[in-house]
This record gives sequence, structure tokens and C-alpha cells, in this order.
Amino acid sequence: MIINFLIIIQGYMNKQAITYKNDEDMLEAIKTKQRNITIIKIPMYLSMVGLVLPFVGAVLNIYDTKILTVLRVTAVACILIGFLLAMLCNKKMNDLREFIGYNIVVGILMEQMQVIDYMPSRYVSESFLNSCGFLPAYNRVSGSDYIHGIYRNTEFTYSNLVLKTEDQDYTAGENNMRTTITEFSGQFITVSLNKTVNGIVQIEEKSSSRKEDRDKKSLLIGGFDVNASDEAIAYSILTPQFISGLKKMGRNTSIQISGNMAVIARNNKKNLFEQKRQVKDINDVESFRQEFRKELSDILTVIDIVIDSL
Repeated sequence: MIINFLIIIQGYMNKQAITYKNDEDMLEAIKTKQRNITIIKIPMYLSMVGLVLPFVGAVLNIYDTKILTVLRVTAVACILIGFLLAMLCNKKMNDLREFIGYNIVVGILMEQMQVIDYMPSRYVSESFLNSCGFLPAYNRVSGSDYIHGIYRNTEFTYSNLVLKTEDQDYTAGENNMRTTITEFSGQFITVSLNKTVNGIVQIEEKSSSRKEDRDKKSLLIGGFDVNASDEAIAYSILTPQFISGLKKMGRNTSIQISGNMAVIARNNKKNLFEQKRQVKDINDVESFRQEFRKELSDILTVIDIVIDSL
């Protein structure tokens, strides 16, 4: 059943990827989608006028009941229309993201790997995230650009990931305060290992406020904080070669190694494979390709370190 599902997804992905065989046709399609989004945004922003209409009567000293009623009804209508347009705009933007993903990003991926699955608007399963104890606490999750592939005969997955905590303060009476904090924003990578680790090893860069925690068997190895189920396993994994590779992964990188899998979380505030500006001509299309190649190279460098060191 799972294999059939993957075949269906792969077939859909391939259909999207070969829709446009030349950049000229693809460029026109992208520009049309961008134009449609702009057309929707104009009335969407204008509808925000509805937020101030209820105050017009007070500012202009209007006391006529009919006029005040019209202002209130118009305000509600504007807000409702704005909400619907915002939903439509979000859908169109997701459509554009998927179009660029299936027609540009997937081609870049295929240059370097065997692509098993690619979904521009999806991310790693939340059930798997819940099993990763080294991630920060969160209650909201989003992401994009889920990749499942084989690189250097090694299976891996990737996705952009954002983890947030959202709290509602009900003690403020009618003025309920909602606080949202971004706990993690970056890349989430899993890499299959060619060996089995009989335990759990969690690695992160040394904290300046680090304190010894004997209950967690916290170690300091090669400048990294290490929590391991067994010290011998930790020292066998953190070889000089692997420590050197860890330092190249960048700051705010955390790793969990267990069983036959390494999980890497890079909290670097970067969202890869995303359209960062309007596409105006063929040069922009090629510019995106070059940017995506650099971003993919950054990901593959991390996977190379895991493959070569573990």
C-alpha cells in the first residue's frame, strides 16, 4: 500500500515537472501567476479600510442612525471580503510555490540525486518530530520543500521547518493576549547510516551558560555538549573527523544519532528553495536555478559529513 502511494505521488510529481519543456513557456506561466496574485492583493489591501470605518462616525461627529448602520455593515462586508481574498491569495501563492518547485527545484535535485519524493508545500511528519527529543518545545509547526531521495547510495529526507510556541493569556480579561515565539527556523535533515548505533547520542554546540547535568550524562567532547545513553558510544561516534565536520555545519546545529539514522536540525533562520523576488525574465529563471544549486550544495555538504564520518 505504501509503495502504491509513493508511485502515485511520484507520478504526479513527474507530471508537474515535465509540464513545461522550455523556459519561455514556463516564464509566461510564472508571470501570469504572479500577475494574478497582484490583482488579488490590490482589493485585499483596500478592504482593510473596513477596519477604520466604525470610527469614522465618532471622528466626524455623525449621529445619524442610518449612516452609522451603513458604515458598520460596510465595515463587516469589507472585513469579510478581505478575509476571503486573503485565503484566495494564500492559495495562489502556494500554487506558485508548487509550480516553481515542480518545474525548477526538482530539476536541480535530479542533477545530484535520485528523487524518490518531492512535495514543495509539505514537511516531515509531525509524529516523527515528536520522537526527536533534542528539538525545543513547540505547539505549532509548519514547513515546506519535503525531499526524499538517495544521494551517494544513502537515503535521506529534508524539509524546511518552523517550530513555534503560541500561548493565550486569559487573565487579561477581554484583552486576551496571544504570544507567539519562534523556537526553531531552519533545515531538518535525516540520513540513513550504514551501521546501527545501540543507543542515543544527542550533540549540540557548547552553550556559554552550560552546567553539568549528571542525570543526563552530559559530556563536553570536542567543544560540543553531548547527551548520550552510554559514554562509550558517544566517544566512538565523536571521532576527530566527525568533530571537524560538525564545526563546518554552522552554528546552532543539533544532531541526534540513534539506531541506523542521524537527524540534523540547523536553526539558522534560512528557508531554502523559496522564491525571494518577482520573476521578470529568463535571466531571473536562471538566477533562481543558480541560487537553488548553491542551497542544495549546502545541504549535500552536511550529508557528505555524515556519510564520510559515521
